[in-house]
Amino acid sequence: KDTEARQLYDAIEAHFPPGTGVSPVTVVLRPGTDTATADRIRALAPGTTARELSGGTTVLELPPGGPADGPAATELVERVREVRGDAPVQVTGGAAQLVDFRQMLADRAPWAALTVLAGIFLLLFAFTGSVLLPLRTVATTLLSLGAALGAVVWVFQDGHLAALVGAEGLGALSLTAPPLIIAIAFGLAMDYELFILARMREAREATGDDREAVVTGLRRSGRVVTCAALLLAVVFGAFMTGGFSPILQIGLGLTLAVLIDATVVRMLLVPATMALLGRRAWWAPKPLRRAHERFGVREEAPAPPQPAAR
Repeated sequence: KDTEARQLYDAIEAHFPPGTGVSPVTVVLRPGTDTATADRIRALAPGTTARELSGGTTVLELPPGGPADGPAATELVERVREVRGDAPVQVTGGAAQLVDFRQMLADRAPWAALTVLAGIFLLLFAFTGSVLLPLRTVATTLLSLGAALGAVVWVFQDGHLAALVGAEGLGALSLTAPPLIIAIAFGLAMDYELFILARMREAREATGDDREAVVTGLRRSGRVVTCAALLLAVVFGAFMTGGFSPILQIGLGLTLAVLIDATVVRMLLVPATMALLGRRAWWAPKPLRRAHERFGVREEAPAPPQPAAR
């Protein structure tokens, strides 16, 4: 509320008609567009203004009837694009950009998810030689991500804890916050997973006991994972000291995702599922096992200590 931009916005909202400070939905009609098409678009929003540009191009500016990210503006953009004429109707403005951005996320999210999952499966298989551990890793990581995103929705979209985040930031989520939270938190979760699995595999190769390998691996890596998570939680928690709503959302989401993943998931669910699966956790079909023996990633064994010189 103390920023100059926010004070100007509040002044416009208080002293001018509703929607004065909102970017209009701008429609560009190419030369030769029939009059009926322009009339149908004008009828969609009262108060539409028109400008003639050089070359016969017509620009219509439609009041969105609310904020650019509101349902009224979104519906107006969709209704304008449904108008069919003898020439293409081009729509721009803040509301149109948000509609296009949402559609882009919806179209590309499945491909992005498949790429990430395929990469995780290949890398974890190359490291562990198992086809079950990558699946278990993705499943447990999704639990921490779901909990973190649920908390962000509960706070910012549903309007709880207004005293903590500020009432002006409540009511909606930023479009960029969930993808960033998912991408960053997923990468950090895989980092912690590799720490733990490396020590478990090391203990398993040394003892041959699957249950003891889980205990030993967790004992050797647990403190490192916890300390790393606490450091990152402090960094991400600092994001919440600002007043910009998208940064607050990202900070809260990443802080919760890191803490939940490093405590509930990595310290409880991972060892529990590993103990339940036992030797089956490291299973792979014979063709894949041979491929791992040839191309898999292995840590170098430490060099034996040299005898002291006399």
